[in-house]
Amino acid sequence: MSVRLTVSDVKLSYGDFQALKGVSFDIEPGQFVTLLGPSGCGKTTLLRCIAGFLEPQSGEIRFDGCIMNDVPPHKRNTAMCFQSYALFPHKTIYENIRFGLRMHKVPVTEHDELIQKAMDMVGLTGLGNRKPYELSGGQQQRVALARCVVVRPNLLLFDEPLSNLDAKLREKVRVEIRELQRELGITAIYVTHDQAEALAISDTIIAMNQGCIEQIAAPRTIYDKSANRFVADFIGTANLLRSSFREKDICNVVVDTDIGSFTALDDNYTKLDDISVSWRPEDMIPVLEGQDIPRGCNVVSGIVRNSVYMGDRLDIFMNCQEHVFRASVARDYVIPEGSSIRFAVPFAKTRIVQG
Repeated sequence: MSVRLTVSDVKLSYGDFQALKGVSFDIEPGQFVTLLGPSGCGKTTLLRCIAGFLEPQSGEIRFDGCIMNDVPPHKRNTAMCFQSYALFPHKTIYENIRFGLRMHKVPVTEHDELIQKAMDMVGLTGLGNRKPYELSGGQQQRVALARCVVVRPNLLLFDEPLSNLDAKLREKVRVEIRELQRELGITAIYVTHDQAEALAISDTIIAMNQGCIEQIAAPRTIYDKSANRFVADFIGTANLLRSSFREKDICNVVVDTDIGSFTALDDNYTKLDDISVSWRPEDMIPVLEGQDIPRGCNVVSGIVRNSVYMGDRLDIFMNCQEHVFRASVARDYVIPEGSSIRFAVPFAKTRIVQG
């Protein structure tokens, strides 16, 4: 059974340092939610408050409406998967997974069946008698995951569980974690600083910075419609340019910058004093010599500074007056360094962000 998690105005300080500055959000049962942000932003501190390892100095944490602030970790029916795996090196895989059942006082007669099922679910069938040092990093992470799911928690917590794995294995294991969470229907909270990981695995992303929540949204929304400069810059790669508001009609917003005006398709824009115009590198369309600028597009012109072949694409870094912008184009383009180039950026892909 999964739970609805409610975090209300949670604050926590270490001396003069405010780790959490009044954090609030709701998570529906069965959702996979990622706390995303740079190191020191408060995401792990928040996860540990939810688990019960830390107690907020103010605010409330509720499971299905019940206040959990004073409830110890072992009575919250949560399970945490740690970055370090936290396996017992002297115990077998079977015994490591069994540890969770003992902690939850599950009858011994049920252990064999539950452990075997958990091992089958995470692809560890037949490895119960091995020790952790006999397994690969990916297999050890699966043991840690099996130890969590074997007790069927209401809330599954992940503290950067894949950071010790290489990039290719990380992609494989995160897919397995997502599939397992969906199969079990458990509410999950996942902490990471890896933007690609958050976009790939989440129902909802909570972007955090300096103890505050900057934006809560689905992956596609948080990427395409970032709420502010921090989110646009942290989630993926963005070109950002300080701007000032000029005018707005029914759908379009026009802003002025030191390299010219930009138009953004935005019918929800509210006039702000501190704004930037933002666009993603993959939304820049090369306009070759002799070609016209497509209608409904802004123009960015400059000199190619670097042309970097990335295998699946070509990354172009261009100087435009005092700025450096990045464009990602098809890998078949041949764009020499030092050449002049123009890019078109559709109005619909241009965003106005706060900050």
